[in-house]
Amino acid sequence: VALSPTAPMAAWGANWNGECEVPAGLANVVSIAAGSYHSLMLLSDGTVASGGADWYGQAAIPEGLVDVVGVAAGGYHSLALKADGTVAAWGWNNNGQCDVPAGLLDVVAIAAGEYHSLALRADGTVAAWGANWSGQCDVPTGLGNVVAIDAGGEHNLALHSDGTVAAWGNNDNNACDVPEEV
Repeated sequence: VALSPTAPMAAWGANWNGECEVPAGLANVVSIAAGSYHSLMLLSDGTVASGGADWYGQAAIPEGLVDVVGVAAGGYHSLALKADGTVAAWGWNNNGQCDVPAGLLDVVAIAAGEYHSLALRADGTVAAWGANWSGQCDVPTGLGNVVAIDAGGEHNLALHSDGTVAAWGNNDNNACDVPEEV
């Protein structure tokens, strides 16, 4: 979510672990991301702030993390998209969700599911890594011309340049059944 750097920040809901507590004095926030129990805030200077639970280091911003242009928060892990098109990941890595694939470059967008991560490359292709028990990391063969991505707990969505949507992963509740009229 992109924000105006001067917009006041507010959060609400269950706050068992401080996930709704906006850090005091926080200003110049341009983007936000919410994980299961933690939050990330991208600041206009390319640094990241966080709040909430830090059980697995998901809210502990890596030292020296700068030049960030995007953030994504998963269940217990965090992602940052850097201006040079690379991805940084930290937090719980029980299923490889923080193991950014070697050679992953030219990334323009990121998304984080419960235990998996996604990256959209400038050429319109998608990379996925982490837990794959529901096929959420099995990027559909031939998936291309993608302009936006998002990740649910165990499924993913990709928006094609022609306005169509692809979905894959856990379909227990029809999460991957894209309506025909979309």
